[in-house]
Amino acid sequence: MKGFLLSLTFLFHLMGSSQSPGLTIDVIMDTLKTQGHHYKIEMKICEPKKMTEKGSWFSHDTSTIDFASLKPADIICGEYFDKGMPELISGIEEEIPFNRFKFSNQVFAWEKIFVFKISDWSSRGRNPEMYIVIPMKYKSFRTHIDITDIEFLPGKVMFLTQPNALYDESKLTIRPSVKDMQTVEVKNFQWREILEQK
Repeated sequence: MKGFLLSLTFLFHLMGSSQSPGLTIDVIMDTLKTQGHHYKIEMKICEPKKMTEKGSWFSHDTSTIDFASLKPADIICGEYFDKGMPELISGIEEEIPFNRFKFSNQVFAWEKIFVFKISDWSSRGRNPEMYIVIPMKYKSFRTHIDITDIEFLPGKVMFLTQPNALYDESKLTIRPSVKDMQTVEVKNFQWREILEQK
């Protein structure tokens, strides 16, 4: 009987999780170039005020929104946060590591705009922040974003409008290559006020 109840509980957990959209994000600085440095990575989630009708959450689609043409007034955002993982069952949060940001939650990622702010805590007040911006053009019920080997470029923005994207049977994986990627000065970026808002 006990085994039956455990199996039933596990089945309900699988059924519940299979019906929830999922977003997993892992952002990691370049380990060779960050030795001796502590970078704090924060994220905010934004979206256009006018989004496309979702339709079936389980279908694959590409957004027709021209994100590069949006103005700050066309976008709404939450606040930056640096705690991307939920608390442990004990209520004790895991220690937030420097040089890495992890996020996992029930978020339908399509047409969201993910903004990452990277601060140099090794020399606070000296270097301006760096930003990475990813508009999510591709539709998937489950999305995994994996950004690695980031070199800290103070005062610069990486605007990833065409990231490498791969669908498999269960999820969409985004693994943009950020090495040698062209950047824009924060002061010249069209969404500067969004980046600099808390």
